[in-house]
Amino acid sequence: MARLNLDPSFRLVLIAPILILVATQLKAQTPEPKAKPTGSISGRVTIGEKPAPGIVVIASGPDSTTSMGQTTSDADGNYRIGGLAAGQINITPMAPVYVIPVSTMFGQGRLLNLSANEAAEGIDFKLTRGGVITGRITDPDGRPVIEERITLIAVNQNSEVVHQPIRPANFMMYQTDDRGVYRIYGLAAGHYKLSAGDEGRGGGMRAAGFYSRTYYPDSSEIGKATIIDVSEGGETKNIDIKLGRRALTYSVSGRIVDAGGGRPLAGVFLSFGAIQQNQNQSYVNSTSGPSSPTNSQGEFRLEGLAPGRYVLMINSANAFVGNSSAQKYYCDPLPFEVLDSDVTNLELKAQPGLSISGVVVPDGITDKAALARISRLVVTASVETAATDIRTFAGNSASRVNPDGSFTIEGLPPGKVTLDAGDYNGPDSGGFSTTRIEYNGPVPNRQIELAAGQKASGVKIYVAFGTGVIRGQVKVEGGTLPAEAFLYISIDRQGGPNQFSGQAVSRGRCLIKGISPGTYEVILRVLSLGSMQLPRGFQHQHRQTITVVDGADTEVLFNINLSGKDVP
Repeated sequence: MARLNLDPSFRLVLIAPILILVATQLKAQTPEPKAKPTGSISGRVTIGEKPAPGIVVIASGPDSTTSMGQTTSDADGNYRIGGLAAGQINITPMAPVYVIPVSTMFGQGRLLNLSANEAAEGIDFKLTRGGVITGRITDPDGRPVIEERITLIAVNQNSEVVHQPIRPANFMMYQTDDRGVYRIYGLAAGHYKLSAGDEGRGGGMRAAGFYSRTYYPDSSEIGKATIIDVSEGGETKNIDIKLGRRALTYSVSGRIVDAGGGRPLAGVFLSFGAIQQNQNQSYVNSTSGPSSPTNSQGEFRLEGLAPGRYVLMINSANAFVGNSSAQKYYCDPLPFEVLDSDVTNLELKAQPGLSISGVVVPDGITDKAALARISRLVVTASVETAATDIRTFAGNSASRVNPDGSFTIEGLPPGKVTLDAGDYNGPDSGGFSTTRIEYNGPVPNRQIELAAGQKASGVKIYVAFGTGVIRGQVKVEGGTLPAEAFLYISIDRQGGPNQFSGQAVSRGRCLIKGISPGTYEVILRVLSLGSMQLPRGFQHQHRQTITVVDGADTEVLFNINLSGKDVP
């Protein structure tokens, strides 16, 4: 049977919601005093060739949610933001009606790696007036469709979809108002296709039903949609769509019981996801669920599901040790199908969850401040369950580390459990890495296999704390990389798992901090999210071996040759 092979970095994405929940509770702790950073970023904002005064420029983390500072451009368009710490920083001018550079992976603005106390200059923004697409969405009777989502796709002149990020500055403009009118602004000049409605396969709950996707002007197929041309500063009007009749949605109800005796289980949160197909493997790549748990009779009810195939499972957040002291459960995913009526009498049979407990042990850490931070760590568990007809990711969980270094992860299903410990509490976290795990001897690949009914106790997770820094630089010779090229740097500890990663972005530089001493292999990967054209025989992967020591910077240089000739 075909199986989905996941990159280790993707597993972190799957447990990210749990890590956010843990980090939120940890933020109440008193932060440690730190020296004030002195890094800065400066540049100039222009509109065409003229200065753009009064433009607010914001510095934030790479996810654009953590504010690090802001300023306003002066009369000459110049700006400067100071007091910045080293790391990845996103710089964005807030000019909604103008076209602003968009990163393929990180959205609006420019992402750059700032060194400690560095003054990065010349980070300029040349803005152009964005175009507008506006129109009205109505139902078959000509009435306005209110709060309907609009989807915009960039295409080339041959009607082929291009991987061009479209500005995400204001998501609300991709929704109709009370008149059924939408107005999307700040668009780069180019060709687009637009649609309203959806396919009903997202797995969301919509009690009022949904409209099937219709492309402008009146097609259900993107290939038959009309291309919409947008010019710089121009407005393309009357891009109207008349949708078909609203499709019906249905309810799904049932209960969750204990598999041993059939006792109804109250207070259990559940989730569901739409089943998708990849070659011979069915899988679920996202889930959602109701905000309330099962009632005193173990009953649940889901409203607003479109026809389709789904799976129902116990939400992995139930296993988070901070939720309650109640028994944690897991279950096998229960597939079901919604056809043309409500689905009733589903029954999930829950098993008492397995658990892993132990202690986090400092490995050579002598710094008192670092030792005090061990109680802020989070132990994560990513479970690879046995192959099934439907692949899900319902077994991931996490646990805070207690003041005495102990931890307990509950609610796990049987399978191979990969453990890790780290500090996920905000942008200044990091520096810790798992060096080895012991459970009845050394644990290969940080992975413990749990059988049904098993509880693994006495696990020791050894963590090191590092202050080493890798400064990577990428030089391109013999040409220019395509705009959609994505340079990704990861480092593998010799004899250990992949532990650190970073992106070589603006100015061809990469900064990875908080690395423990040791020998590592640094890997540069040249990736593409589009149809990137590179020379024949081009090496997409480059490797170097380095040694990292605490408190020091290690430089690594990669040369990318686009000419086909050897580069020293």
